[in-house]
Amino acid sequence: MLNIRPTAPRINAYIKTHKDNNPIRPVIDNTKAPSHKIAKFLDRRIKEYVSLPNTYTVQNSNEMAQELQKIRNAKNHKMITLDIKDLYVNLPKQGIIQATAIWMYRNKVGTDTREQIIQLLKIIIEQNYFQYQ
Repeated sequence: MLNIRPTAPRINAYIKTHKDNNPIRPVIDNTKAPSHKIAKFLDRRIKEYVSLPNTYTVQNSNEMAQELQKIRNAKNHKMITLDIKDLYVNLPKQGIIQATAIWMYRNKVGTDTREQIIQLLKIIIEQNYFQYQ
């Protein structure tokens, strides 16, 4: 999990040309951050220990389109899409940590493992730095 030559994450600003006044979308590239590899490791562990009910994921829009074509809708069903503004910026950090701890407890993850994962999660979630240019 050692990251050779880590650097501070870089922020890039992408212009949303499809929106009025062309607002920007800030994107932070964490791939060279000191915590990147540990975050990937932690992601795999949490997915292993926390199986949430009613979850569904797709990798990209093509896969989503293929999956949507398989759905049989009744005439009284409606399909909607939501665009959540600043989703990740607004997630409550403490809530994420508490929910992860609760789900690991419910899934009978051992106390030592649970505490280690929560400690690592706090480190990853609470870091908030980047460099520009």
